[in-house]
Order: sequence, then structure tokens, then C-alpha cells
Amino acid sequence: MALFLTVISVLLLCQFLFIIWNMKQFPVLKPASFSSDEPISLSILIPARNEEKRIEACLQSIVNQRLYPKEVIVLDDYSTDQTRAIVERFSQTYPWIRVQSGRPLKPGWLGKSYACSQLAEVAASDWLLFLDADVRLKRGAIEAVYEQLCAQKTGMLSGFPEQKTGTFFEHLVVPMMMFTIGCHLPVKWVRKSKNPAFAAAHGGFIAIEKSCYHNIGGHEAIKDSLVDDMALARRVKEQGLPFTLASIHPFVYMRMYESGQEVWKGYRKNLFPGVNRSIALLSSVFCLYTLLYLAPVICLMMALLQLNVLSICLAILCYGLGVSIKAAIDIENGRTSAMAFLLPISILSLIAIGLASMKIGLKKEGYEWKGRRYE
Repeated sequence: MALFLTVISVLLLCQFLFIIWNMKQFPVLKPASFSSDEPISLSILIPARNEEKRIEACLQSIVNQRLYPKEVIVLDDYSTDQTRAIVERFSQTYPWIRVQSGRPLKPGWLGKSYACSQLAEVAASDWLLFLDADVRLKRGAIEAVYEQLCAQKTGMLSGFPEQKTGTFFEHLVVPMMMFTIGCHLPVKWVRKSKNPAFAAAHGGFIAIEKSCYHNIGGHEAIKDSLVDDMALARRVKEQGLPFTLASIHPFVYMRMYESGQEVWKGYRKNLFPGVNRSIALLSSVFCLYTLLYLAPVICLMMALLQLNVLSICLAILCYGLGVSIKAAIDIENGRTSAMAFLLPISILSLIAIGLASMKIGLKKEGYEWKGRRYE
């Protein structure tokens, strides 16, 4: 047991050093001095389906900016609540905000991709910024984003907003998105390599230059992809166009889910499709997580029963290194490190959701989200 734990501790130390380096590779959006009396050439595009609880705060965060976009277009995707009425109320005060009615979903398309495609058709700016309705922009966000876009000139920019969480299950699972990115994706290669394998994006915040968007085929080229953000990023990299995965959390935040049930359904929809439905890849990741983060806890309990002091110390060291990895990633992304101590429970939760996602994918039962079923 002592030898096993020694090997695990060395692996965890290497992982810790990697994430410390890796998290520093994110380009960081910085406060910008950009100012203009005229609206900038940026269209903010928001697909919305029954978002009455979220859309008002999203729009309010936009109108609170010092610098306004040229237009904000909200696509009402057959909402049955007050989504449209809320947007229309904003448009009375801010004429550059408007709502557009969505068309019936075409065969072969997924809902969000079709909504985004319709928005892009009518956008009039050089840059398109796709936002989810649960995204909030902090003051100064548009200046910071637009300055980065002007410097980049073309291509795509995405990033992971600061994740606000409320329920216990949200605290456990939602931050694991950045945990997997930090541990496995060399951020420097995302920016420098043309290999589409080194791509990551967040669908809640995607900025893309209009001609680049049309050159890669837009959302029509990825119309049947459940993980549309990753698919779009890969298309950009395949064309050799600039792609930036930036640290945007100082300016952008969101609460993706508002209950444990939503977390389960949302991650279940994305996990297996997110690894291209590869049983081998998902199983390998879960085996690695079990080895690094769960096995030391099991060994600690066994060592306590055996009163094996050396193994106890090594198991505690392994657990501490795992917690340190999680805490470093959380802190770097604007979160508290308190939940890092529950990393083994977070890992178990992620594995359970992943297995459920794999089961649905393999049995072709269909993933359910916002009243629609996706294969």
C-alpha cells in the first residue's frame, strides 16, 4: 500500500505543478480604456426559450454597461412564458434591443444551434457575441471584450464565466467543468496549435467575427451537435483561424443551473456527447480520477484500521494534494476553495452523471432538455 500511495503522490504532485502552470496560460481580459460615442460593431445574440426568470437580469447587465453594442437581438424560441414581453419592455427604452420570433425547428437541427443560426442571419455587426440568458456582464465587460476582439481581428473568442452556485449539488458538480479543463487541456496549445483536438469553449459566451462565422459554415455545419460550443471551436481551428480561450470571469458570471435536478440533467446531456461518445475516453478519465482521488481515501480508511502510520501519512498527503489541485483551480476562477475538501464526493457525483449519460447515449434513449428530446 505504501508503494502504491507513493506513486500516486508523485503523480498528483506532477498534476499540481501542471495546473499551476496551465492556469497561468489563459489570456486575461483586462479593463479597457476604449470609449466611443457611437455604438460599436458588435451584435449580442441571445437564444431564449422560456427564460422569463433569467432574461431580465441578462438584459439589465447589458444596458448597465458604459459602452453599448450596436444591437441586442433575442430570439424567442417558442416560449410559453413571459420571455417575449420582458424583452419588448426593454426595447421600448432601448430601441437597439429587439426580439425576433423563432421559426419552427427544422429536421436534423438541434434547438439552440437553429436559434443561433437564425440570430446570425439578421445580425448587422462585424462581430457576433452569442450569450446565454443566464449570463451576466459586469460593468466594463463590453469594453474589455471588444478591445480583445479588435486586437484579434478575426476568428473566435470564448471563455468560462465565473460560476455562481446555490444548492449543495451545484457546489459539488458545476466547478468540475473547470477542474477537467485545468487538469487535462494544455491552454497554451489551444492558442498556438492548429490541431482541433486542443479546443474548448463555453456556449454561454462565444464571440466570433461575422465573416469567419460564415466561412466555417456557421451553426448549420454543426446543426446536429449536442455540444455545439466545442464543435464550433473545432471548426474555427480546422480552418486555421485565430481562436482564443480567455479568462473572462473578472467580467462575466452566470448561474447555469438552479437545482440539483437541473445540474444532473444538464451535465448528463453533455458529458458523453462531449467526448464524442467515446466509451474508451470517458472510461479512461473516470479510471484516472478513481485512481488519483478516490483510491487514497479508501487506502486511508484501510490504513486507519490497520494502524499503519506510514500509509496513513501517505494517504493524507495524496488527499491533500488532490484538495490543493481543486482549490488552486477554484481560486483561479474566482471561486472559494472551501468545497475543494469534498473533492472525492465531487468525483463520485461526476462519475455517476457520466455513467448515466453514457447509458442514455448507448441505448439511444434521447437526452431531454427544455422540453425537447435530443438523440
